[in-house]
Amino acid sequence: MLGIDLNDAALVGVADDRLLFNEPGLAVDPEGAWLFGKAAAAQARRHPRQVRNRQWSELSDELSGEGSGHVSNADLVHDHLAALRQFLPPEERAVCLAAPPYWESDQLALMLGIAQELGWSVHGLADAAIAATRRAHPERKLVHVDVSLHAAWVTAIDQTTGAGIAERDSLPNLGADALLRACAQNVAQQFLKHARFDVLDQADSEQQVYDQLDDWLAALSGGQPVAATITREANSFSTELSPQAMADAVTNLLQPLQQQIRARLPAGQPAALQVSGLLAKWPGVVALLNALPDTEVFVLEPNAAARGACREVVRAASSGDGLRLLKRLPFDQSAAPARRAPLSGQPARRSAPTHVVFGPHSYRLGDRPFNIGLELAPGEYGLALTEQIDGVSRRHCSIAADGERAQVTDHSRFGTQLNGHAINGSAVLQAGDVLSVGLPANEFLLVVEQNDSRTDDGA
Repeated sequence: MLGIDLNDAALVGVADDRLLFNEPGLAVDPEGAWLFGKAAAAQARRHPRQVRNRQWSELSDELSGEGSGHVSNADLVHDHLAALRQFLPPEERAVCLAAPPYWESDQLALMLGIAQELGWSVHGLADAAIAATRRAHPERKLVHVDVSLHAAWVTAIDQTTGAGIAERDSLPNLGADALLRACAQNVAQQFLKHARFDVLDQADSEQQVYDQLDDWLAALSGGQPVAATITREANSFSTELSPQAMADAVTNLLQPLQQQIRARLPAGQPAALQVSGLLAKWPGVVALLNALPDTEVFVLEPNAAARGACREVVRAASSGDGLRLLKRLPFDQSAAPARRAPLSGQPARRSAPTHVVFGPHSYRLGDRPFNIGLELAPGEYGLALTEQIDGVSRRHCSIAADGERAQVTDHSRFGTQLNGHAINGSAVLQAGDVLSVGLPANEFLLVVEQNDSRTDDGA
């Protein structure tokens, strides 16, 4: 039985725990003949105008392009999968598919038609995040985090009866393609700084950067600087890549992902983040997510979605009334262990705030909740916004703090945003956070008191 993960950031095929292929969902037509996957990636920077990289996420049978490129996305997907058959056992035709989050029902139907044309018999079809989720995390909110080629995906997992999709958010432009470009830009900066050489100004040297990037990133995971060399004509240029600088390039890009997850985590309940190996390989990602409050990161086994899609429970659940996309599956592995102590070397979490700042005024957080809205009830502590503001309720939100922890709770029908992302009921606060309410946004900065001489406007 073959398991195939159809995530365009890394199309993965497995059989009996053996990796059969792993390559990006790219196509390029440099000289009148389409190349796919790794072969396409090896030519993509030399022929950028001939690259197609959205055929998987925008799967359809509508024609697009010109000349030899005048083919549909479905044609390209079909031909790419046909090319991958060289890596498959010739006698094996039974497959189970892990479906990416970006497909609607009509795209799934088109994919099944393509599989049929290829002579495959689809025995199972499961949502990739659910296929990869094989163990419970008791007493913790479980969130699956992954990337496709053009987006990051955050899936809250309902654990009541196995693993099911509770809700899902996408963050466009934070996928593997953007991560590659961020790392390539970091490499280019180091060559400019140390060798006075712009590696991205010509196609050949740019292609060399992307060809070596995976090896450089793997070497940087050891925590030591890595030597990098690019050749142009008869000249050789070298620099040293810093693991911290590369991690900074990645984490700066992924700050919106961290904040989106924070906004979705309920205050008062620890969380478990299961991170795909596809995302966890990028420098700094695990540390960035480990810095979230009350959160522990679990990196999934390699190729987890493809492996999970071909297990017996998927095949059994997919049969009967006809093939259907499975969005809930029972756990088939033992529950995750109890919460571990913080890892040594893990980044320190930011302090709980002691004050909220609005304009020129600061208000101390303490024994009483700090309320924000259009009105305050008699005896309530907080801030009443005197102007009539769209999107603000009479009692909009409140902040409770006990010296070690602070959390905001939304009471409105309009929503409260934490660092630009709507919170899900309540969220833990850290120093440096910004809450915003209304349109235009009224912003409240959460800070830590630095000395005892500061004067407060509130009690």
